[in-house]
Amino acid sequence: MYSEEQRTKALHVFHEIGSVTDTVRRFGYPSRKHLYTWIRNEGKTKEKRKKLKLKNTTEHPRNPSAEFKLQVLRRCFENGESVKSVSEEIGYSRVSIYMWRKRYLQGGVASLMNTKNIRPGKLPDMDEKISSEEVESLRKQMYELQLEVDILKETINVLKKDPRVDWKDLKNREKGAVIAEGGNFAMLLIKYKKKERVA
Repeated sequence: MYSEEQRTKALHVFHEIGSVTDTVRRFGYPSRKHLYTWIRNEGKTKEKRKKLKLKNTTEHPRNPSAEFKLQVLRRCFENGESVKSVSEEIGYSRVSIYMWRKRYLQGGVASLMNTKNIRPGKLPDMDEKISSEEVESLRKQMYELQLEVDILKETINVLKKDPRVDWKDLKNREKGAVIAEGGNFAMLLIKYKKKERVA
């Protein structure tokens, strides 16, 4: 924001005058906050940032997995660990961690998936793997189950209409017979009593 020459001049004048306010008034720059920071840091050498070792190996891939990213996000934003210390430990930049967080908040875990290594190609057809016999068998099972469901629904409707029927005592075969008789439970009882007498 300010050149090194401007900084040096402002600090020199400050040391002559001894006043931050007068120094700022004389030059019109910097702000008082900046000048105090310059004074505090005068004579100190600026620490060099720790260089991240960016490498693309199996232990440290360029594009890590979604599970790894989620684990890092939990450490930083749920457990409260410092993003800086976690980034130095894992070898990925803080910017990367914040980008992962942004993606996670926008699209969940699916957005953390690595799409760069997925090669486009034709997906296998599942229809070819299922034989026509299996399909026919599944259709038959589906038809039988649907029929059973329909019978049970109709039985419930019939039993609700006839208060004399105690549906808990009836077997499924008897419930089906009630439906076949059109809900006439009295006719069904007569038929069963005749069968019992013969037997």
